[in-house]
Order: sequence, then structure tokens, then C-alpha cells
Amino acid sequence: MLSLIAGTVISLSNKNPPSGDGKLVLSCRAKVDFEIKQPDASAHMEGRLSLTTLGSSRLALLYTGRLTAPEGRFILSRTLLMDYQYHPENHVLELTWDRSIVSEIDTVPDEVFYRNLMKSKFFILYLTRFNDGAWLVSGLTTPLYVCNDR
Repeated sequence: MLSLIAGTVISLSNKNPPSGDGKLVLSCRAKVDFEIKQPDASAHMEGRLSLTTLGSSRLALLYTGRLTAPEGRFILSRTLLMDYQYHPENHVLELTWDRSIVSEIDTVPDEVFYRNLMKSKFFILYLTRFNDGAWLVSGLTTPLYVCNDR
């Protein structure tokens, strides 16, 4: 179960996400404070998430901040490069992890990061129009943050 404690969003682009052809133009970041509780993991992530499309089928998901897990407290600064498919008819964003770019300041061991924040190479987000200027980004069962168009 993923619980969102707080979130603030800052838009980085004037581009309006999903176009009618299923391609996505997205560039936003959110200040987050997540409690992550799973049967085999429990952690706390505080910092920023950034979603940015890189053309018609690639997306970068940047994590920055702190991760606290049973193994310790770590600095988090890594980008996940992913392939994506967007399905505007049901708001589904399918993501497939390709590789990670880990910053020199990132101290999270890979096994701790993947066990707590990324359980699988594949995952799904939902992008739903919140109002004329914002998108709600959700997991399978939980709203995560709002991405504002400005």
C-alpha cells in the first residue's frame, strides 16, 4: 500500500498532455512524501518526482530526495528511462523500465531502491484530467499527485 502524505506540483511546460493519437507530451514535477508499506518492504520517500516525455515513446522518471528504509537513510537521485504507451481512452500509461541513470550523490543500494520503489520492470500509471489545468497521476488504487499545466 502506498500512502501519499503531502504533494505539491510545479509545471515545467506549457504543453498539454495527451494528444488524440495516443502520444503524450508531459513535463512536470511534484514534491512528495510517500509511506510505502508492502508485505516484504516498508520505506519512506521524501523529495521530488519528475515525469518527462522524451519523444513519442520514451519517458524519464526522476527521483530526488531521501529514502528511509530498514537498511538505513539514503540520498536518492536517479532517473529511470522507460518506454511508454499511452491509452487515452482509459487514461492508462503503460511503462516499461529500460535502464537507470544513477547520480554520483545517490547512496541507495540498487536492491533497496528496487524492493521499495519499483517492484517490477513493468508498471501502470493513470493520467486523468483533474480540471482544465491539471492532471491527476494515480497508481492502480491510489492517487499519487497532481500535475499542473501552466
